[in-house]
Amino acid sequence: MTAQFSRISVWTVLKWALALVVTAIALFPIWWMINVVFSLPGEPVSINPRLWPTSIPAGVEKIRLIFTETDYLHAYCISLLYALLTIAGVLLIGSLAAFEFALFEFPGRGLLFGVVMLSLMVPTAVTIIPTYLLTSQLGWLNTMRGLVVPGLASAFGLFMLVQFMRAVPKDMIEAARLDGASHVQIYWHVALPLCRNALVTLAILTFMQTWGNYMWPLIVGTKPAIYTVGQVVGLFNSPLSHQTVDMVMTANLLAAIPPLLFFLIFQRKIVEGIAMSGTKG
Repeated sequence: MTAQFSRISVWTVLKWALALVVTAIALFPIWWMINVVFSLPGEPVSINPRLWPTSIPAGVEKIRLIFTETDYLHAYCISLLYALLTIAGVLLIGSLAAFEFALFEFPGRGLLFGVVMLSLMVPTAVTIIPTYLLTSQLGWLNTMRGLVVPGLASAFGLFMLVQFMRAVPKDMIEAARLDGASHVQIYWHVALPLCRNALVTLAILTFMQTWGNYMWPLIVGTKPAIYTVGQVVGLFNSPLSHQTVDMVMTANLLAAIPPLLFFLIFQRKIVEGIAMSGTKG
């Protein structure tokens, strides 16, 4: 009994030690950014760098300069609008498609769903050129439509929502029909409320992906008026920007705050939603 208790204790200690090491490795870059931002100019690149912030007022002043002396705040608004419109479109289109694929029979359903799933295996770089050419022909370059519309059809979102909607009892669908509910009413009042957790999870994941999207905004948005946060941070990181290290770190830290907050607040729902999407159906 004592030996068994000893083995369990050692294994528990090893697990905690490994978890702490992984946590430290993951958090150190973020802590280093905070340390560089909230310190006096010149300290981050000194011979003896410190591992803790030395000047909160200096960091606040750097953040103020970023927002007042550059177009960073405008890029923040563009990125938020881009993310919110993409989330709304992905949830609407994905839920409508999943409602049909999961709960109703129609010719070619399996083939169409298989084609959508195969698109998950196609690298994004393969579709960049045809998508850009189509966007250009539509006259959507340097517009919000050009940013948002190509990303509205999410194969991953469709897969996740289909797994949830397959668990909707068919008896509820039939009961709603007998009560005189239309097809749209069944979708809105029966299917969507039962898939609320999946919709929240998909919204969070879409926000994190959209906020960090750099390639497509860089290609389709070449004018400063449509720059996203990723593009502005790219300008700060450019070797020709002549920005100091602490200002570059400030721009990077401000860009990292929204996805970090979303993940910390909704991490349980993200894990639960992905886990449940793999077990349902």
